[in-house]
Amino acid sequence: MAEYQDGLRADGLPAALSDPDRLRAVAATGLLDTGPEQVFDDLAALAARITGADRAFVTLVDDARSFWKSCVGVDLVDLADRQGPLDGSYCPFVVGAGGEPFVVADAAADPRTAHHPATAPMAIGAWAGQPLLDPDGRVLGTLCVIDTAPRA
Repeated sequence: MAEYQDGLRADGLPAALSDPDRLRAVAATGLLDTGPEQVFDDLAALAARITGADRAFVTLVDDARSFWKSCVGVDLVDLADRQGPLDGSYCPFVVGAGGEPFVVADAAADPRTAHHPATAPMAIGAWAGQPLLDPDGRVLGTLCVIDTAPRA
């Protein structure tokens, strides 16, 4: 289990997810529950291309879900499908790390993710997430890439 500077919520996820200032900053982006936009799709596509990853996402993370503003490598159009609960996402690791990237070269072998509910169903071999920060350093979400095979 990962340790976080701000501790854990009762559900075992990082307490930073519920920080009121962070949640206000996420809401202030105006991006939650909005459709795809080319600029975000271009950013995710560039991340996938540079890293050679199968999939890439631009996410926003509130206190209950990860919303995929962009998702490259998966065919999801309906907004209801472009989100998931936080307990099924690696994004809380990034929020809990307080602005540091979170990288897993072998999700099935890494003790932080080996038993995570997303590892097998999402076929996560490797995952790398860079935090998206507001000007005050609050983590709004991630730019992340996912590969089906473990790798650096």
